[in-house]
This record gives sequence, C-alpha cells and structure tokens, in this order.
Amino acid sequence: MRGLLAKELRQHRVLLLFFFLLLAGGFVLIGSNSMIHQAGGSGFFAVRFLLLSFLPLGCLVLNHALIATEFRHKTQLFLEGLPLPRWRMLLVKYALGFGLMFASVVTVLFIAWWPARGTEAMTPRFATLLLLKSIGWVSFVYALFFAHAFLGRYRIPFAVLILLALTSLNQAGVEIASFGPFQLIDERFAFERQIFPASALWSTAGLAFIITALGFGLGLMRDATVATLLAEKMSSREKVFMTFLALAGIMTAGYLQDHFTNATPVRLPGASEGFDGVAQVYATAAVDAPKPDETARLAKVAQDIANELAALAAYLRCNSLPPVFIVHRRDLAANEFQNGHLKAVQGLMVRVNLTAPEFEAKRLQAWITQEILITRTHGIAKRERNAWVLDGFAVWWSNREGIAQPTEHWSNVTAMAAKALPSEFGGKQLHRWYSTRNSLGEDNARALAAVGLATLERLHGEEACRQFLSSSFSHEFSADARGWLRDILNPVESRLRRAANISVDAFAKEWRDSISQKPAQP
Repeated sequence: MRGLLAKELRQHRVLLLFFFLLLAGGFVLIGSNSMIHQAGGSGFFAVRFLLLSFLPLGCLVLNHALIATEFRHKTQLFLEGLPLPRWRMLLVKYALGFGLMFASVVTVLFIAWWPARGTEAMTPRFATLLLLKSIGWVSFVYALFFAHAFLGRYRIPFAVLILLALTSLNQAGVEIASFGPFQLIDERFAFERQIFPASALWSTAGLAFIITALGFGLGLMRDATVATLLAEKMSSREKVFMTFLALAGIMTAGYLQDHFTNATPVRLPGASEGFDGVAQVYATAAVDAPKPDETARLAKVAQDIANELAALAAYLRCNSLPPVFIVHRRDLAANEFQNGHLKAVQGLMVRVNLTAPEFEAKRLQAWITQEILITRTHGIAKRERNAWVLDGFAVWWSNREGIAQPTEHWSNVTAMAAKALPSEFGGKQLHRWYSTRNSLGEDNARALAAVGLATLERLHGEEACRQFLSSSFSHEFSADARGWLRDILNPVESRLRRAANISVDAFAKEWRDSISQKPAQP
C-alpha cells in the first residue's frame, strides 16, 4: 500500500499540489471579494460558495486524472501485473483523492476563520457543525465523481442526464435542497450553530457509501475489463446514437414540462371583456378610480380588438388564439405599447394609454396582431428566417382591402417600399432579414415585406397567399425542441412552394419587378 501511494504521489504530484493551491488561492480570492462578503454577512459564506462551485469541478478533474486517464491509456496494466489485489490500487486512488479533498476543506475552513476570529463566535459546537457538514458534502461529491470516472466515454451523457433529472425534479416541486447532502450546505450553512443535522448526515453517508461501492464495482467487474472497455473512445455509431438519445431526452423533458407545468392564469378583476369566436380580450385600468370615459373606452377597445382578432383567426384558419390583456395607464405616451412579457400559455399583455389625445386604435390593433402571432408560435414567427413574413403581414393586414380605416394609405407603403428596395434583392436577403431590416430601416423594411405579400396575392391568387400565411401562423408550435425541429423541417421556402408553386428566388424577382413597374394593391 505504501508503494502504491508513493507511485501515485510521484505520478500526480504536480497536479495534486496545483489543485491544493488552487482551492486555497480560490478561496482567498472569493473571501476578499467585498460584494460576496457583504451579501453573505459571515466569514464562512465564501466557504459555502467554494463548496458549491469549485469543489465539484476539482473532484471532476482529479478523478479524471487518477482514474479515467489511466484506464484510457491503460497505464494501470503495469500495476495489474504485480502480485497484489486490484482493489488495493483503487482504494489507494480513492483514499488519496479524498484525503486531498479533506485536507483542502480543513485548510479552507481555517483560512476562513483566521481573519474572522474576532467577529465570529467560534464555539466547539459551531466548529464541529461546520466540519461535519463540509466533510459530508465532500464525501458525497467525491464519491459521485469517483464512480463517474469509471463510466469512460459515457461520462458526459450520464452527467447531462443527472442534471436534467435534478432540474426536472426541481421544476416539478421536489425540494432538492432539503435532501441529504444538499441540506448540509443550504443557506444556513454559515449561520446554524445549534441544530445538529443528524438525519442529513446519515443519509449523506449512506448515499456516499452506495455510490462508492458502485464505483468499486465498476472498477473490479470482470477483472477491470468493463472499466477498460468503457474508457475507450466512442465509435462513430455510438456518437450518432448518443446524439439522437440526447435530442430525444431534451424533447421529452420539454414535452413533460409543457404538459405538466401549470402557469398561473392571469386574472383582471373588474376588467371589460370582449369576445368574438376564439378571440378573448380583457381590458382594465391600472388606476385607483377610472373615469366614466375611461371605462367606456376600455369596453369599446376590448370589443373592437376582439372583432379584429376573430377576423384574423378566420383568415389564418386558426382554431385558437391566446387571450389578450390590455392594461390602461395614464403615465404612458400616446401610441406607446409595452409588452407585459407573460408566458406564452398565459397570453399577451399590453400596457397602453387609451385616453391620450393622439392615441390611434388601429396602431394598437396592428401591434397586437404582430405580438399575438409571436405569442401563438412561441417566438418561431420572429426568427430571422421567418421574420419577413411577420413584418409584412402586420402592415399588410392593417391595410387590407375592405377595412374602413387602414393604418396608413397604401400609396405611402408602396412609396416606402420602392425607396427601400435594395439593388440586390433575393432569397438571401429574405433569409437574413434582420440584417436587411437594419440596413433599410425598420419601417421601410416592413413596408417592403407588406408589398411582397400583396404581390403574392395579386400574381398567384388570394387562396395561395392565404394558404402561405396560414401555414406560417396557424400551427401551434411547441415551446420545446419540437417547435424548432418543425420549423426546420418546414421552412418558408417549402411553405411558399406548396402554396404558390414558386421558389423564393423566383418570387423575389416577381416582387422586385412589381415594385419597379406597377404598385401592388393589398
């Protein structure tokens, strides 16, 4: 055993010394940070920060060097040729790493106590609590990464799986912080002086023992051939399989979160309500005592916008729309619209001054039209490859034929589009729409996109235009990776070809010629 220990010290002496100094030096840097010291209120608050951040990373690196690297390069075969049990080799590696961690934590506790010895009431009970909690946490983390190192090429997928599981449990309402090792380093770590966490210490010790036994089991199974095989590099097939497995795991986690995580419904007591088909609009005043004209204005705006959204849903063939919540505030400027940033499943909230002298209801309707489509598609509609359709639709819809009061005269829209038309305009500019919009200006780019939709309707028919827009906005995209994947598999180019049987580049040419020759009518 002494010879094995000497061999490990000679082989890894530089790493061990560097790691020990790194922990001590890292704590000095953390402890000297005035912001952390003021936020903690205790000299041992930085110790908890170190145990939660630097210590797990250190255990990962240390076990990688002691175990994973040796099994991958098969340098342990020399020791296996000696007449000694294999478990001794693993025990020495485990004891060396854990001893270094133990010494590092004791040193860090001493460094934390020394400058605070005049302000911290360091009773024997408090010192014992700090030491036991730290050792318990270290034993759990080191055992976890010790067993983790034997997984070889599956270490990263396994770590991602553990993180996803802990995150899912936490979002599902399971209090991870109150369980065993996590309870030892909770927010009371630097302050608790009386309560002895016997239950947490016992559960941590049992968990560390089980994980350590699993690590030794992997290292000893079938004469260590299992650990050696796992330490080899992944084949191409394994990489592809693990990639698809990771994507499936992410999509499954997103699906479960989307279906089992309930968002708090928005309630506006006393709000004016507007309903029309699938459209639901609620308007309320964020004032102490609304005036009669404000109340009447809320009711009218709510119903008008509900009627507009119902027409929108019918045109796009949407079977549902998120609810809209309008909050009237007197302190906002006219036509200043603030997004309340609700979750997509909760709906869309807008803050606006409805009684400002220059307020225009049509501009509010145009803003809600665009934001409701972003909310419905969980942001898919505003991604750069789709954004030109969204920008154009907001202007085109508010100026379509048949409405009594368009947002602005269509001649102004076509004039802006003709002025903004780039010298080189094609599918590349549409795919990089944000760059195009930055170079042209937001209003000019929206006008250009609106004329494009009008051109599509005029040259290829109303049904083709409607089918293209419906395929862009009517689908209920998921908030997880499924929505992203669906958008990738069904891009704008495919939607346009199915609706009008034309490519994006050919349509961009028609679009450009239409602007330069004859203005298109909405």
